[in-house]
Amino acid sequence: MSPWPLLAEGFEAAVLPCSLILVVPGAAVGLTARAAAIPAFAAYAIGVLTMSWLRFSDRGGDHPALLVAGALMLATILLLVPLISRLDLAALPAGLLAGGATAELWRPCVGPELGRLLDSLPAEGLGGLGWLSVHLVGVLAPLAVLAALHHLTPDWVLERLEPIWAVAGGLLLALLSVVTAFGLHDDLAGRLLEWSGRA
Repeated sequence: MSPWPLLAEGFEAAVLPCSLILVVPGAAVGLTARAAAIPAFAAYAIGVLTMSWLRFSDRGGDHPALLVAGALMLATILLLVPLISRLDLAALPAGLLAGGATAELWRPCVGPELGRLLDSLPAEGLGGLGWLSVHLVGVLAPLAVLAALHHLTPDWVLERLEPIWAVAGGLLLALLSVVTAFGLHDDLAGRLLEWSGRA
């Protein structure tokens, strides 16, 4: 298996609606984390990768909707705490929690390369983790762009916009938590897959 077609397929999936279930909450995590946006994005990506690998390699995953909703709500609370106390370390566990939770909701746009990987993932062991990370680099590329833009934004602009972004991101994560708690996440993921022309 070559990494390049798998990476290219990930970049292609990044612009399809089916990947919004990962990209939008990831953006919300980074925006809510404010000054700790880049570590929060990284923690989120690690959470997505870890839980996706556990789930698709039949080593774990498939958690009840209420547990996933609770993880999303806890991540939201952890991210909103720094608004009051500036405890930026909360962004790391919050990013991991939110990434793992959204990986449980994700229905990937399966192309031929990812399809082959998912078929062989249970037998791949830790090597499968590496192959899956290649694909997810492409899928989560919009978050890297967002992190770079956040880093390059002048401080005087960030001071004005970060509080608004943080509240909007927190509300978005809380909304996804409520949608998941009420069991509507399957409909949401299915609709995104349908809009991607993959259902």
